[in-house]
Parts: sequence; C-alpha cells; structure tokens
Amino acid sequence: MAKHHSTSITTKGTRWTRKRLIALGLPAVLIPGILIAMALGWNPTKLASVKNYQEIKTIFPSSGIVTHVVDGDTFELKNGVGVRMIGIDAPNRGEAKWDEARVALDELIDRKRVYLEYDRYQDDKYGRILAWIWVGCEREPSFLPADYMHLTYNSSREGLLENPKGCSEGKLVNEEMVRKGLASDEKYKERGTLKYEGRMGINITNNPIIQ
Repeated sequence: MAKHHSTSITTKGTRWTRKRLIALGLPAVLIPGILIAMALGWNPTKLASVKNYQEIKTIFPSSGIVTHVVDGDTFELKNGVGVRMIGIDAPNRGEAKWDEARVALDELIDRKRVYLEYDRYQDDKYGRILAWIWVGCEREPSFLPADYMHLTYNSSREGLLENPKGCSEGKLVNEEMVRKGLASDEKYKERGTLKYEGRMGINITNNPIIQ
C-alpha cells in the first residue's frame, strides 16, 4: 500500500520526495501529477535509473490517440495526458477565433494517432506536456533528442526545416495552425531557440489571427 501526501510517497519501501524527483531532472510542474500517479498504482521503479525524464513513456508518450480537443493548441490523449503544442499560441476561450481554432484542430487530429516530439523546455504552468505534434506519418518517426538544440547557455544549433524520418508525408500540426491563421508563433523570451521555430510563420495564409 502506498502512503501518499502532498510532497512525498512511499512505494515498496522506496520513498519518493519532491526533492528526489527534481534531482532526477523532472520539471517541478509535473511532480504533483507523478505523485498522484504513484498513489494510484503506477510503478515508479524506472525513475531510479532514468537519465532523461522524457524516456518515461507513461508520462511522456511517443504517440497516442487524441480523444478531446480543448482549444487551438491544447488536447488530451486517450491515456489522459494533457498536451500543449509548443511554439504556438491559439486564442483562449472568449477571445476572437477561439471556437474556429478549436474546430480546426479537432478536424486535424481528433480520434487520430499523433506523434509527440519533445524540445528543450517542459515547464507548462498547468502541468501539461509540451510537444511538437505530427499527424499522418507513414510510420513511427525518428526524432532528434529533446535537448538537440542546446549548445551552451546562450547559443543554439540551427533549427530544423525538414520533416523527421518516418514522417515525410505527415504534417506538423503546430505549423498547420499557424498557416491557417488560427494560432500565432510563440517565441520564449530570453530562452534558446526551439527545433522548428524557423518553420513557424512560413507561408501563412492571408488570415491573420485577431489579437
């Protein structure tokens, strides 16, 4: 039986604390959800040896079926994981084009298998995972590591412009929403460049998002 409270949990004789999870490189915003998952029976043994938290496919799936679209940049997978598309920003509820953006994303991905490609940041304040989303791939894509862009504190590699291997026929959903004029490209202030940041805003349709 797991003993659970707000900052730690004990499973099979191993005590998992917030401090221990942070030491493994887990983003602080994800820790409450991980502790809850442990309390509900998720086996955390892999955390003891993991070198990159994004290797934990229970928390960071490589793919999944979309079951609910929340708005133009957020959706949920069948396993309950909430996903926020990185590098873009769509209107919030009550803002102009919110429903149009939600419907457009729904048409692109709802009930379909999507592939999640991770980047250098994973700190959504709502605890959702941040990812580039691919749909319509011919097979499971081969993605570069999440930290690929990082060189030093203030420098990055050149961004990616081509589709990954295994998804040459697929679409980058983040990019599609920007092209449709239903999301804006989002640059993270005082942070390094994202993988596909250079693709956002290319060939945008003549339908700019209303701010």
